[in-house]
Amino acid sequence: MKSVLKSGKINVGRQFEVDCVKFFAIPFMVCIHFYEQFGAYDFVNVIPNTMFRIMIEFVGGPLAAPIFMFCMGIGMIYTKHSSSSDFKRRGVKLLTIGYALNFFRQTLLQLIGMMVGIETDIDIIGGLLCVDILPFAGMAFLFIGLMKKCKFSTIRICEMAFLMQAIGIWTTKLHMKPSAFQNLLGLIVPTGKWTSFPLTLWIVYPALGMLFGKYLEKCEDKDRMYRNLMFYSMVFFAVYTVGLLYIGFDIRKNFALYKDSYYHHNIISTLWTIPIIIIALSTCHFLLGKLEQTKLGEFIRYLSENLNTIYIIQWLIIAYSVAISILLGIDKTYSPIIIIIGGFIVTFVAVILSIPFVRIKRNRKLKTN
Repeated sequence: MKSVLKSGKINVGRQFEVDCVKFFAIPFMVCIHFYEQFGAYDFVNVIPNTMFRIMIEFVGGPLAAPIFMFCMGIGMIYTKHSSSSDFKRRGVKLLTIGYALNFFRQTLLQLIGMMVGIETDIDIIGGLLCVDILPFAGMAFLFIGLMKKCKFSTIRICEMAFLMQAIGIWTTKLHMKPSAFQNLLGLIVPTGKWTSFPLTLWIVYPALGMLFGKYLEKCEDKDRMYRNLMFYSMVFFAVYTVGLLYIGFDIRKNFALYKDSYYHHNIISTLWTIPIIIIALSTCHFLLGKLEQTKLGEFIRYLSENLNTIYIIQWLIIAYSVAISILLGIDKTYSPIIIIIGGFIVTFVAVILSIPFVRIKRNRKLKTN
């Protein structure tokens, strides 16, 4: 690895393979959300037991949120706004957006339902303070900003991230009564069903993404780097997976949704997922690198650049579609075709609806500059 690295920065600007993995992760993410909300499967209590469930919970697990988090870490290295104060502002903004999304996709619908006499057994405070990926991203920027202010190296940040994950897993043994404090504490440690991505369990992916970004920007031979990384990642993944199976560990626990096995992310899951991310990045580099200067490449970059906008829109579409389906008495489905088509339709609509919002945002930036 050292032979392909230089002391100075060589790869600057957007890295197309990073945009590509995010491009694929977007429909994977939307499909798992659609499956979760409209699927009739008992994915909470029954481990993936069909080819469809294995497929969708795999691509919606290791190939979705961990990809976004790892790429977020790469972006933290490449961003021009890299001061601790910049990260603090970004973190507060993402936290605010995350809680605003919680309000409009869930709390508002619950309040409307209560007004028209529709009872729900969903905790209204828990829904409002749900720790999804946007609040996590906000906490990640605040944490890394603090580490920058303390002048911690990327290696030290990675060490702290693994230590925090170990502490976070230990806290899953603690039990707290449902309350606003419990939900707010979920920003840091897992405290209940409304905590999907607590900082301690998931910060390891942005931290490792930062470490990867440090090497990537100094690499003078990306082909060689990715070829080596792909080979070693595939070997490690194969050996590690065989080892897990040998000791009786069910690797399907690393997929999305089954009980808390995915969201209560531990070192076993992390070591299994990281090579998948590296293999995905390497594959995108070799197979899609030539598309960078094409119209399709522009489309890939657009989705990657505007991930947050698309994420917000797809959740609003899904949430209000669920509300309408409840009013109309539409049952959930076991049909893989309906779930997959529905997920891709939501993705398509979210991308189309993002265009005017992106234009408005760009015009505002032009006016302020």
